[in-house]
Amino acid sequence: MDRIKWFNAVRAYGLFLVLGYHLFYDVFPGGFLGVDIFFTFSGFLVTALAIEEVRKSGGFSLSRFYKRRAQRIVIPLYLSVAFTLPFMLLISPDFTVGITRQTAAALGFVKNWFQILTGGSYEAQLLPSVYVHTWSLAIEAQFYLSWGLVCVLLAALSKAIFSDNEGKRLFCFRALLFALSGVLAVASYIFMNRMHDSGYTLDAIYFNTFARFFPFLIGSLAASIWGVHDKERVAPYRRRKLITAALIAVAALSAAFILYESRQYKFTDDFIYHYGFLITSLLTAALIYATHGLHLMTPKTVREPRLLTSVADMSYNAYLFHWPFYVVFSALILNNTTASLVTLAFTFVFSALMFYKVERIFISKGHSGALKHRRFAASILCAALVVAAVPSGIVIHRAPAITSIETDFAVNNVLMDAQGIMSFERGVSAINPTPVTYAVSAPLQANLLSAYYSVYPPAPAPELTPAPDPPANNAVTLEITGGVTVIGDSAPLGAQAAMIKLIPNCYVDAVVSRPVSAGHGIVMDLISRGELREYVVIALGTNGASNYESLLSRIIDDLPSGHRLIFVTPFDGRSNENSRILNNTAAWMRGLPSQYNFITIADWNSLISPQANILAGDRVHMGGQTSMDLYANMVAEAISAASQKPAKE
Repeated sequence: MDRIKWFNAVRAYGLFLVLGYHLFYDVFPGGFLGVDIFFTFSGFLVTALAIEEVRKSGGFSLSRFYKRRAQRIVIPLYLSVAFTLPFMLLISPDFTVGITRQTAAALGFVKNWFQILTGGSYEAQLLPSVYVHTWSLAIEAQFYLSWGLVCVLLAALSKAIFSDNEGKRLFCFRALLFALSGVLAVASYIFMNRMHDSGYTLDAIYFNTFARFFPFLIGSLAASIWGVHDKERVAPYRRRKLITAALIAVAALSAAFILYESRQYKFTDDFIYHYGFLITSLLTAALIYATHGLHLMTPKTVREPRLLTSVADMSYNAYLFHWPFYVVFSALILNNTTASLVTLAFTFVFSALMFYKVERIFISKGHSGALKHRRFAASILCAALVVAAVPSGIVIHRAPAITSIETDFAVNNVLMDAQGIMSFERGVSAINPTPVTYAVSAPLQANLLSAYYSVYPPAPAPELTPAPDPPANNAVTLEITGGVTVIGDSAPLGAQAAMIKLIPNCYVDAVVSRPVSAGHGIVMDLISRGELREYVVIALGTNGASNYESLLSRIIDDLPSGHRLIFVTPFDGRSNENSRILNNTAAWMRGLPSQYNFITIADWNSLISPQANILAGDRVHMGGQTSMDLYANMVAEAISAASQKPAKE
């Protein structure tokens, strides 16, 4: 099939949106729709190629089809993994947890099902999977495998029906493709909507093969209608200007609305699953129609801009390389803009080398001089792969079973359970005629703290503050006896031991994934049980809520008199929707002390922002003793400042 001018604009546009989504999320929160552009274009292209093959030869070769697809998608993927894996040595081993299984799933083109079965999330991940982006290649490969078989069967059926008439045979083949594509596209779209309405997780829907097939099938529908061999339909010269203007308008409006979707909607919006993917695929089909028409209208002497051709040629390789490089450089460079620009530089350098040098080794044909050049290039490639194998082996060997963040969560959860035992002991003693003492509780917490701090030497095990004596009578008392209650989520959970060590009579109630909305209920429950201490530290917000103001204001309004309130501003060092919400939450909190004299702010957001490299790889949770101590010291200083203010009256 001859090269179609302006098709490259469709491919480049899809790449632009995907790169915008991954590297500049704040600008393109819906840029993942670029993948649907690729899907629709791929469906059009492979079906158009099948139609052209049937037109020329009367049949369809499955082996040639699979060979072309393998050359185009398999070899670049394998080489991209080989050349990006060594870069993982530059960052924390936490990013390589399960790297062997991740890589195997990527290379086996089953990454989408791996994500579903392991509960992997496309957006909300503790640490990003370095090859998570290959889920789309998996679905693409699965489509090619199945669609190749469909084309073989339909070509054979058409030949059997119209064995003596080539024109009717081709028409039958296109008609069968049109009918089957339409039926399957509708079924796939309905299936995705049923999954969404039935309560499946968004990731289970997004990664599901059949739920994501309909963009390919819409592209196939387009190919079966107008194909690419329609030069005889070129309009008379006197009408070309008008038709060209109309085609440009169709292309511009289609691209503009897809851009609007990419700017307006997010991965979690219901609109995307009910309409967004479908609209994007239909508009992509319109883009394909318009650019194909412009190809027919454009004189042969007019060429595409060289930059557009180059970007489109490298689009697949750029997709392969950009995400692993972004994982590396966003972990090394705090400023997201700088990290993204470095990522783009590495991406296009490697993509150019891959497309213009490496891929030619496998697919080029030519004279003896070209063959000698290919042999030399192949030798260089083999040497590079051997060199890359050593650091890749080290990456795989050093990959931990679980991340340090998860280890820290596990230890702190046990430590919090020990605190719960001690709190339960005090509560039971307060209402029993004979106080109950669990002799194991204090030694248990001391031993747990010792074990915890052995992970972060040389910090010693802290001395525990003895629990206050229970009241003489049996009634539950609501009296404020001092002390500190910390209510938090996964961020303060990591600093729990450091706070217990530093802050006397400190009780930490922190849970992974705790929402802001849970704060008020916890405070009210502690009040009802007489366990809310004088200083109340609210360290929620890591799991951002857009209605943070109303949720936190309820705590302020319903806090009983005699308490002092400390808000810890939340922080998310990534560039995404959550970080924006958290920054807004922090800004709102900073204004509270001017309105309420019993509120103090522990500004974690401002304190950690310029030194987020001391956090864990996700730039949210504690990353070691330095960050834990910094957090605990900040809270202690805020409590000290609060002690100089009046309590709530």
